[in-house]
Amino acid sequence: MTGAGKGIGYATALAFVDAGARVIGFDREFTQENYPFATEVMDVADAAQVAQVCQRVLQKTPAAGCAGQR
Repeated sequence: MTGAGKGIGYATALAFVDAGARVIGFDREFTQENYPFATEVMDVADAAQVAQVCQRVLQKTPAAGCAGQR
């Protein structure tokens, strides 16, 4: 879930967690210490960073849907 560090992205990620989903939240920064889902720092405007983070996430969680994967 992109934008999961705060606001609508956080609320949406939390709703998925509450519904029983396993969520990985992505954002440029996370301001809290503990989130109820896995977090990855990533700037979606940086294509190289998106590809790198998606590759790392897909190695850990092959079933993950990751935008920007090739």
